[in-house]
Amino acid sequence: MKQPGFKLAFMLFLLVILCAAPASAGSAERILPSSIDKNEVFQVTVKVADYGAAGQVIEKLPAGFTYISSNLPERAVTVNGSKVSFLLMTEKSFSYTLKAPSSAGTYQFSGILRDINKTEFPVLPSSSSIKVGSSSGGGSGGDSDDDSSSSGRSGGGGSSGGAGGSPEPQSNVEAKELSQSYVGNGTHVRFDFPNGATCIRYVEFDAKKTLGKITTIVEMLKGQSKLVSSLPEGKVYRNVNIWVGSGGIANSDNIENAVVGFRVEKTWLEENGVDTDDKDSLNLWYYDRTWKKLDTTKLDENNNTYVYYEAKTPGFGSFAIIAAGSDSITIEPADDEGPEDNVSSEPKKRVRSWRSMPGFGSVAFLAMVGAAYCVLRKKF
Repeated sequence: MKQPGFKLAFMLFLLVILCAAPASAGSAERILPSSIDKNEVFQVTVKVADYGAAGQVIEKLPAGFTYISSNLPERAVTVNGSKVSFLLMTEKSFSYTLKAPSSAGTYQFSGILRDINKTEFPVLPSSSSIKVGSSSGGGSGGDSDDDSSSSGRSGGGGSSGGAGGSPEPQSNVEAKELSQSYVGNGTHVRFDFPNGATCIRYVEFDAKKTLGKITTIVEMLKGQSKLVSSLPEGKVYRNVNIWVGSGGIANSDNIENAVVGFRVEKTWLEENGVDTDDKDSLNLWYYDRTWKKLDTTKLDENNNTYVYYEAKTPGFGSFAIIAAGSDSITIEPADDEGPEDNVSSEPKKRVRSWRSMPGFGSVAFLAMVGAAYCVLRKKF
């Protein structure tokens, strides 16, 4: 391991464990839809500040709500009945995904933020209500914006295409993010993923029919999807799934002109010798019984971090972001049986951490972070 990366990892570890400066006035704000449908999958966002070197948010879920996932590492989340605990290390916000109950009614959320010294602050609003009904058509709590194509908001009225479940084993899902929009006949619909939990930035299409309120789920995978038999040749940046609505409603009869916007880390492109000015150097691939290379366009890039792309797609499901090359690579197994003897360790070097920091990809750093979470669990 490179010495600078190791030093950074070690310093971060010491910062989390040893730095115990009290927060002067911790704060936390919960953002959730004001109304949802029965059995709907939706997302809650919590913004936090001033909790010190580390903190903890404990959310008490209303009866009947089911916790599904969050954009934090799995080791940072503890579920104990209706209480879900989230350990925080430098985060300013995080989100988690729930499934609504099958019973209509108004339900109350409550929670606390606990700083490094165990001082507690309420998650505001201290008592958030959410209405569950058969056709809610609500928006984000406290937001009166009526733009039906907004990310994270529900459109009003109409039937609902809902949120389909994912056939991908969740043990192979590294990160997940959801977005909702109302799909009306003749409208241009956009699903944004502003939290940056995955490499997918947005999904857009033109609606040919009214489908109602739709949830789109993006999954960034740890390895090759279990839904595909192989991968195209080349250097794999990320394997992702995109699920739009339920029951395969996002088909050519209902939508057209679909595109996917995504980003790729500049360091990965440089390490793998990808010429971003070459149109065919990197593409999004779509799996529909066989792999199809999609028309992919470079949109923009910032100075240090990402290059942004957009690709036209005939449908949604399993995708792979692949740089052109004659060498196919071996993907780390996604199941729990452990790597086989002939599995290349190269993908581990390319896989970025949940915060994309130098040194995070190493075994030593992951061990440190794991130890940090263990210590924090005991502390809180």
